Amino acid sequence: MNNGYLNYKIMKQYNILGGVDAISVTEEHPQFKEKIINPDRYYGSDLNKLVAKDCRKDMMVMNIDLIINDYNQNKLKIVESKHSREELGVGQHLLLKKLSQMGIDTYVVYGDEPYEMSKVYSYKADREILMNKQELINFLNNTK
Repeated sequence: MNNGYLNYKIMKQYNILGGVDAISVTEEHPQFKEKIINPDRYYGSDLNKLVAKDCRKDMMVMNIDLIINDYNQNKLKIVESKHSREELGVGQHLLLKKLSQMGIDTYVVYGDEPYEMSKVYSYKADREILMNKQELINFLNNTK
């Protein structure tokens, strides 16, 4: 994934906590003036909803889909999953980029069940790789 594609995918996202929903304007996020906080949207957990509605607005709260802790290989991998036409949220991008800069392997997998073909973006390598289902399974198993 080149930076232009990644930036396009990110900048179209309007929700603060991931997911693509209809926007109901209530207030702007203090760090991202073009982003709107939508209190009526889906939240990954009740705790996320509490933080988004009642806690400080100068921080971002979001779900990350998958954390793989491979004990045998002493390897930590964080993966955000998106449908092939779904967009990555600004907050998710910033978090994954920051975690990558801290030395944690972070990825975004764009694909749809049954995952016959997927695109996997690596923050560390700053590139996207097309993978078939078996290659994706090998990647997730750390056997690639």
